[in-house]
Amino acid sequence: MEYLHIPGIDKPVSRFIAGTAFIIDPAGSEEQLSHMDDAWEEGVNIIDSAHSYGAPNVGATEIALGKWIRRRGIKREDIVITSKCGHPRYYDFDPFLMRKCVHSYDMESDLNDTLAKFYTDYVDVLYLHRDDPETPVEEIIDTLNKFKKQGKVRVFGAANWTWARVKEANDYAAASGQQGFGIVEEHYSLAEMVADPFMAGSGTLSGPKYAADRQALVEAGIPVASYSALSGGFCTGRFTREAFKAAPETFPGGVRVGYCYDDNFTRIERAAELAAAKGLTVPQVCMAYTMSGPLTVLPIIGAANRAELRSTLSTLEIRLTQAECDWIDLTSDERPF
Repeated sequence: MEYLHIPGIDKPVSRFIAGTAFIIDPAGSEEQLSHMDDAWEEGVNIIDSAHSYGAPNVGATEIALGKWIRRRGIKREDIVITSKCGHPRYYDFDPFLMRKCVHSYDMESDLNDTLAKFYTDYVDVLYLHRDDPETPVEEIIDTLNKFKKQGKVRVFGAANWTWARVKEANDYAAASGQQGFGIVEEHYSLAEMVADPFMAGSGTLSGPKYAADRQALVEAGIPVASYSALSGGFCTGRFTREAFKAAPETFPGGVRVGYCYDDNFTRIERAAELAAAKGLTVPQVCMAYTMSGPLTVLPIIGAANRAELRSTLSTLEIRLTQAECDWIDLTSDERPF
């Protein structure tokens, strides 16, 4: 396993992050938690969670993770816990009955609830799960710094925020002598997110539209925790252009809405050619693409079994050249092999 240093976290951080949104049993079923065991035993020491995870049992994920940490006897100083607060509240699953929760009182309520579920007095990273541009960045940064002074949070993160808002917040933090955002969590993948496959306001750094934002993050030294690095399975190569033309209704809704577009199919077709030439799989090439550029990317991963997990982790040993990245991302038509 490769480990990084993230300023503000006093322990090494594994290059891959264990995703946890699949855990929906608050009792902590051994079947679900066995996937966490696999990741932990392979050296993954950082978990991605959120106050809102666990649907339909909202909150169940962090309850189960707290139990897992205690059952396995994992020392708090050995594990990096990240959580997210401020996700919109939906009532009766009605989009017209939604309340945005990016306010100091919601953030504090979510954080305290998370700490209780994890049986801990701090999280290593606290993200804002979504943004609300109507909430001034001053309120958000002041609140996060209050949590830090209380010893409850080490590093602040922004999930699904635009770079413009992150910069605005960090500029205020610097001007006021406070800590700003030290990490972001966004969709980053070879496949461009053309339409939102999740819910309104999902963030992405993929594709040519966000090249300037990626460069700004590089220059600011801010790492990216990338969710859906394989774009809901689109980047495995099993969703082909021909199959989509023949029967689009058979594709998962998120894949169909978010990624099934001509350029993305071409990207995956080129990735398949490159994989064949290098003796790799399509998922390995696509994952390696996200980790081969100047942007510091920590993919959030999940695997159905230990073999699949090890295949994903093996991409640590794979780096694509710039020419290979440019070709599969369609910024160059010059075949690199």
